[in-house]
Amino acid sequence: MSTHLYCLLPASPSGVPPELTGIDAAVVRALDIGAMQAWVSTTEPRPEIVTNVAADAALAGIREHDAVVERALSTGVTPLPARFGQRFRDDDACAAEIARKADAILPLLLAVQGLVEMTLILTPSTKRAVAELVPVLPEMVGEDPGVGRRYLEALKNREAATGAVRQALDALAQRLGEAAEGFVQRVSVHENLAKMPMRAISHLVRRDVIDSYRDAVGAVHPTTDYRFLVVGPRAPYSFASLQASDGGSHGLRLAGP
Repeated sequence: MSTHLYCLLPASPSGVPPELTGIDAAVVRALDIGAMQAWVSTTEPRPEIVTNVAADAALAGIREHDAVVERALSTGVTPLPARFGQRFRDDDACAAEIARKADAILPLLLAVQGLVEMTLILTPSTKRAVAELVPVLPEMVGEDPGVGRRYLEALKNREAATGAVRQALDALAQRLGEAAEGFVQRVSVHENLAKMPMRAISHLVRRDVIDSYRDAVGAVHPTTDYRFLVVGPRAPYSFASLQASDGGSHGLRLAGP
């Protein structure tokens, strides 16, 4: 058995909402650590060997972890989310590690109070993707499936050579950044999230300007070849790093894998 860390919040007498459960339906509880409170639960050891079953369990665990963090956010206080997989021998070991790094963690926790993460995801539109595939669709369903694969590889190579999609996404990202500039406290750009061309940009914004932020970026009209999606508000995963040099660790990392 081990202690799984979900997030850290400023110390509060209210603690964890009643009957909140996390990974493997384990009850979530609060550990008071000085001026901070850690939300944790007891979890079973997970297999290190990667199998389809293990992968499915890990995905379910990530969703359950995130659900607890988002429940913390819904209390009106902004949690400092832990990166998924932060496990400790027991509650005492978890509390000791947090206390040891409290001088670095507490200022970071206080700095995100009243703030949330909003993320813009920019991609080529479905219309553009279909247009690119039209010349090869008959071949893709014919007797030589390699033709379609070779054509897609040619598209990939063409993008690598010209950078046309990258440049178009950069231009859209700039327009969105200018529209949101008055509402953004910090920015984190996520690179290489998928094989397909895309951009993901996270903004740290105040809770009280979320609607204005949405209106501002919603007023940006991309071309028919590109689109963007606004995701959030969420806990500030992209801004929870103790080391600014790593560009945001997608959750506070203290120990574990």
